[in-house]
Amino acid sequence: MKRIAIIGCGPRGLHSLECLINSLSRKRDNNIHITIYDDQPELGSGQVWKTDQAKSNWLNISDRALINLKGRSETYYKSCKIPRFPSFIDWIEKYHNHALSDQIDQFPPRKIMGSYLHQRFTSIATTLINHEILEVKTEKVNELTYKNPYFIMTDAHNISHQYDECLLTIGHQPTKDDDQIKSWKEQCKKGAGKLFDNPYEYEKEVLDKVTENDKVALRGFGLAMIDLTRILTVEKGAEFKKIKDSDFLKYIPSDTSIKKIVPFSLNGLPAVPKPLGKEVDQLFTPDTAQICSFKSKIVHSLQSVGTLKDLNFLYDAFLDVAIPLHNKNASVNNSVEDKSVFSIAKKWMRDMSYKHELILDTSIGCKQYMKATAQMAMGKTTVSLDYTLGQVWRHLQPSMYELFSHCDLNDLIMGDLIKLDESTKRYSYGPPVESILQLIALEEAGVLDLNYIKNPSINSNVKGWKLNNNQQTQHINVMINTVLDTPRLVDIESGLITDLMKNDLLKPVTSDLGVFTNKDGTVQLDTQDNRIHLTMLGRNCKGSVMGVDAILECFGKRIEDWADAIVNRIA
Repeated sequence: MKRIAIIGCGPRGLHSLECLINSLSRKRDNNIHITIYDDQPELGSGQVWKTDQAKSNWLNISDRALINLKGRSETYYKSCKIPRFPSFIDWIEKYHNHALSDQIDQFPPRKIMGSYLHQRFTSIATTLINHEILEVKTEKVNELTYKNPYFIMTDAHNISHQYDECLLTIGHQPTKDDDQIKSWKEQCKKGAGKLFDNPYEYEKEVLDKVTENDKVALRGFGLAMIDLTRILTVEKGAEFKKIKDSDFLKYIPSDTSIKKIVPFSLNGLPAVPKPLGKEVDQLFTPDTAQICSFKSKIVHSLQSVGTLKDLNFLYDAFLDVAIPLHNKNASVNNSVEDKSVFSIAKKWMRDMSYKHELILDTSIGCKQYMKATAQMAMGKTTVSLDYTLGQVWRHLQPSMYELFSHCDLNDLIMGDLIKLDESTKRYSYGPPVESILQLIALEEAGVLDLNYIKNPSINSNVKGWKLNNNQQTQHINVMINTVLDTPRLVDIESGLITDLMKNDLLKPVTSDLGVFTNKDGTVQLDTQDNRIHLTMLGRNCKGSVMGVDAILECFGKRIEDWADAIVNRIA
């Protein structure tokens, strides 16, 4: 009997199990046993989509886009019948009476997705456990080593188990504190203020311990900051109401909601909202011919991957799609010719601080900037060039995730590509329009203070922190870090990961990226021992793959490639 271990069972671990069983069902005469290790109480959902989080934490992908989260077909493995499971859209329509609309996209609570994922896992795991094909251990793995020909797993009870194959799908891992967080923690030990360095881990503590008398600073100005703002307001009884004959909202506080929230970030730039619904989004949606042309140009360039010196090949292929869409939908100044728009766009993609009349000016003030992008997202005003580029990038991301994963690009160019994709996320991973309208309403109600939004000086003291913008000073006593760690392998402090690195079983693509893996998920090592088939999928492989944080990528072809390869090895 061959024994397979899967460490970590969020969405990728769930789909890895599904793909593994599906691949095994196509092979005869195999005898395997699978063990899953995860210390979370609800498997399948993972930390991001856990079912006990606040209802005000919304998905950042629309219900319409989740049409691509397909269901599971009925499968037979030996005498075991694996039941089908519906697609997300069919499931949410049946169990939550949720219907799609072309006018307005909906962004369901993340806990709803978590419920779907957990139920989907339970439906396959229960059957496999009853047939003694699967064992689930709700505990952490303390140590993982390789002693030819087995992986040796040491569990929380210090008991060792051996496996023929091992997959890591472990998601977010703790990383080293940066100097700022480290100094704040030291200051808080002396009784200065309240610091929450991981808001999702301590969400309930934030709700319970942060009161209406506290002044709160939020470190970061992205999606997590928006979640925390709703936790400090909506989850404490406040609400937003539509203003009559207006696109904007009015904020109604409660007795217990937080009265002062001060966000800040390095660049002070807010996330840009996605289009309101299908009718607006069609303005930025490439047709099939444009997508095929884009992919063809990238494939052609990658055939000579060793000759590529920079990202010009990507800029050109992308802008050949984006510029015609922009010119079709925007009232382009007649003095700006197509070639000039192409050049302007290219300059902006290389340096997003580049200014031009076609690009929305980031210096107009944070609230005015949010109002302008919200109007674009609702289809109420002419779109800027940067807005178009960001939304077209979103539509082409799935193609890029496919084409640039395991593509043998030079490490430095791959690093530049990852940085480019990260820089566009302010647009492509932007929130729903309603989130931005809520921030605007909070600012107009005097709750959200945007005066310190861009890299203020911060000094901690016996009472908390003092924020200064060279003109004003704000004293706050609660600091919440909403900046999520990047999957940089050398910064990870998980004992399992650090031990694997010390034992030369993991290595990074570059010092700024994640684990170096092959197309089938096997970890690339310096050792010549080709019998070691440690495999890894997910966000900690960033650099080898793109799209590590997208829920749809947890159910993509990379998982199938891993399953087929592992079955070919053990069958």
